[in-house]
Amino acid sequence: MRVLVVEDDPMVMRLNVEFLNRIEGASLVAQCEDLPAARDVLQREPVDLLLLDVYLREHNGLALVRELRRQARDIQIILITAASEMETVREAKHLGVDDYLVKPFEFQRFQEALSHCLDTHRRLAGLPARAHQRDVDALFRRDGAVAAPPQRPGDLPKGLTLNSLSQVARAAAEHHEATFTTEALSEDTGMSRVSVRKYLKHLVDQGVLEESFHYGHIGRPSFTYRCLDAETLARLGGTPAP
Repeated sequence: MRVLVVEDDPMVMRLNVEFLNRIEGASLVAQCEDLPAARDVLQREPVDLLLLDVYLREHNGLALVRELRRQARDIQIILITAASEMETVREAKHLGVDDYLVKPFEFQRFQEALSHCLDTHRRLAGLPARAHQRDVDALFRRDGAVAAPPQRPGDLPKGLTLNSLSQVARAAAEHHEATFTTEALSEDTGMSRVSVRKYLKHLVDQGVLEESFHYGHIGRPSFTYRCLDAETLARLGGTPAP
């Protein structure tokens, strides 16, 4: 599967390419920092998948998505962007974008998105002249799985424990009026940064904390957090709400 990456931040571009290089079956066609360069590549090269940022200096990446849809180009599209406002999300869904990754994200989520596109690419290539219902179902349904019910903040994914969640929540609650880092909570709890990060990610997924990041001098993301729901955080930590 031939992939074009469009991203104007050099550090983010490097991370995306590093992640892409870890995906078997995917190859980089080109990397562009703006839409004119991307259009030029699309005119010259066959592309199966487009990894596209939305905010591109003077351009909006969705403009390219609209063009490709008008042209009926057979290209899968994954948006990789900091754009999280619902107006953009809705338009992306309406335009048939294949996946939407909000920065920051981890390799596991990137891998999931790429794996689905790879699977779709292979299934399309192997379809007979006339598809059977089972072929169509395999193409349009993700594993045929029924969506799991939404988790509550206290419902833990496999590998996490209530005791450790309470420790992390209690430490995070002490920083409810300011931002804090994984390293700070690691010192407060005595837990490893890797372990603390897992619990913080769970709290972010449940809407209790907000996560933001920037890229360091070697292109690795540095995460900071702030409290969105002090009451829930205090309850999980077993402390009075501020």
